[in-house]
Amino acid sequence: MEYPPPNISAQSPAEVRKYAESLLDKVIEALTKEGPATERGASVVEPKPKDIVFKGTFEEVNKFFYENQWTDGLPIVPPTIEKVQEFLRYTDRSPDQVIGVMSPGKREVTVWKVAVNGVMAGCRPEYMPILIAVAEAVTDSRFGIQHAGSTSGWAPLILLNGPIINQLDFNYGPGVTRPGRQANTTVSRFLRLLMVNIPRYLIGVTDKATFGQNYFIALAEAEGESPWEPLSVDRGFKAGANVVTVTSAETLSDAFASFGTGEQHLKTIAWQVTRLLSTVPVILRFGRERSIIVALSPLIANLIAKSGYSKSDVKEYLFKNVRMRASEFDMILVENTACGLVAAGRLEKQFCESTDPDRMLPLVHAPKDFLIIVSGDPTRNRSFVSLQGGDQGLATSKEIKLPANWTKLMTELTK
Repeated sequence: MEYPPPNISAQSPAEVRKYAESLLDKVIEALTKEGPATERGASVVEPKPKDIVFKGTFEEVNKFFYENQWTDGLPIVPPTIEKVQEFLRYTDRSPDQVIGVMSPGKREVTVWKVAVNGVMAGCRPEYMPILIAVAEAVTDSRFGIQHAGSTSGWAPLILLNGPIINQLDFNYGPGVTRPGRQANTTVSRFLRLLMVNIPRYLIGVTDKATFGQNYFIALAEAEGESPWEPLSVDRGFKAGANVVTVTSAETLSDAFASFGTGEQHLKTIAWQVTRLLSTVPVILRFGRERSIIVALSPLIANLIAKSGYSKSDVKEYLFKNVRMRASEFDMILVENTACGLVAAGRLEKQFCESTDPDRMLPLVHAPKDFLIIVSGDPTRNRSFVSLQGGDQGLATSKEIKLPANWTKLMTELTK
């Protein structure tokens, strides 16, 4: 017998309990029975970081890597010692320095391993400081990378701020979330390869997504075209700092249009955000906080700003207007209510200020849960929303630390 049975989502709590209790004795036996010495003492012999694991042609190397499940299914750039060392020129950190630990494999991420996966992804060596910051973000316990293989199949979304956007030629204009620009595309691919090769997120094994999302192209902010301070400042960093923010994304919405005055744009955006946040899985994973990305084109952001709205005003407007009736909220919760969650300490008192079924409940905890970013075609009236999975993949930001000789390295690149 195995648990859970295939139709667990359609079972009542009593049925779930019945299955669980039937396995209790077997679980206890498995945890306490001494197994054969060969099993207890078995260990996987893995190559050391600088070991040569294979020699061959480009095609032979890719076949070997693919068969060992060290790729995302696409051809990789063979990570030769020489290529990895070129990446290491762009950091002051030791190759052996441990950045963090990634689950489910609970394996250490070192600077060397970051460089290896950066090479494989097709990154340029000068992206190395960004890759390290991304690795720092996803190994932070706040982020919760161990949930990335869950049923919903969310993928990390990388957001980028700072002068490094222009220095390394990231796209923040038309088609910003499409593949095509090397920087945006390969930095995103790097993270997927890191997840495959360090904690071993393998499809159907440790990655149990029902369908799953593709990796999202790294999203750089159009800071020079925004009327407001960048996202990095909202996240507590000084203006001008190079910052990476990583958050989980269930999906990116369609690029919906809005029209009219700044107020009319806000009204449409609030309606669209409400529609997208009112889905069953999002409500069930409300979490202790939410990281809802609202991406506005520069055109829309400037129209709203000219109507007198600061970024804080926009967040307050969304908080007050992105709501649903308590009766609908409770219906989606199925076996609980908003007031029940308040009593259990899982939601704030604002969710049960009365028992009126027609009262309007917010779909985030606070205005700060909306992360506003300005990007995309500056001539288009479009916006999109990223749906985030509650406690799974909370927005986590890290400053990009540049090596002491960064200016010299950048000068060399222009020669």
